[in-house]
Amino acid sequence: MCKIIAVANQKGGVGKTTTAINLGIGLANRGNKVLLVDLDPQGNATQGLGFDADALEITVATMLRKMISKDYAFTERYGIMEHPEGISLMPANIELSVLETELISLLFGREKMLQTYLNRVRDGYDYIVIDCMPSLNLVTINALVAADEVIIPLHAQYYSVRGLEQLLQTVSSVKLNGLNGNLKISGILYTCVNDRTTSFRDVQKILNEAYGENIRIYKNYIPRSVKAEEAPANGQSIYEYDVAGKVAFAYGRFTDEFLARETEVEGR
Repeated sequence: MCKIIAVANQKGGVGKTTTAINLGIGLANRGNKVLLVDLDPQGNATQGLGFDADALEITVATMLRKMISKDYAFTERYGIMEHPEGISLMPANIELSVLETELISLLFGREKMLQTYLNRVRDGYDYIVIDCMPSLNLVTINALVAADEVIIPLHAQYYSVRGLEQLLQTVSSVKLNGLNGNLKISGILYTCVNDRTTSFRDVQKILNEAYGENIRIYKNYIPRSVKAEEAPANGQSIYEYDVAGKVAFAYGRFTDEFLARETEVEGR
């Protein structure tokens, strides 16, 4: 059965797209069929995998418009691109920013357009990873409604912690309002970490005390690295760009921890 994972944080610069790409390819490296959905009009995941976002005619905005107009006459692979590292991609570009206005104008079902699309393609995949935009708008709500789980990348600094509560409240609202009563928070992933600083340890303590009993905080975290920032410019994951580097190792360990948790939950 396919599992849909939204990688979300309304704050930019927290390693959200890097996490979506490297979790997706990490899952593919372990034998899974994975679709990455770029749901950010900046097209960072699309460009980070080496595609020219501005040159694409078929994007996630195209597919959402088809859902709005109830045009279901397309194949499951329509518009989906393939990356050499074994992951599939539904790309995005600036056209997605226009689509939100169209969604707002709908009277019914505007929060479920992405869910409707993914339900038509999910049988072909083990995992669908959604790279959300850094905003809690209607497009992001569509991701939360479609998802089974949410992974929250968190820059290990005080100002990032302050914004976490807003995202948690949005997830809670999606559940309480009947839009997705089964939505779960998979966990919080620390990114851009310098583990030699006292500020990181302070942030760990704050989050453990505030959320540790109710929300999983992944034991593995992603260290800060110039290589991780360079990889998208080459259209590669960190596994390909810096195969023996510390970030590739960290994302590999995180992927294994994520999968171990999935097995544990399913085995109950």
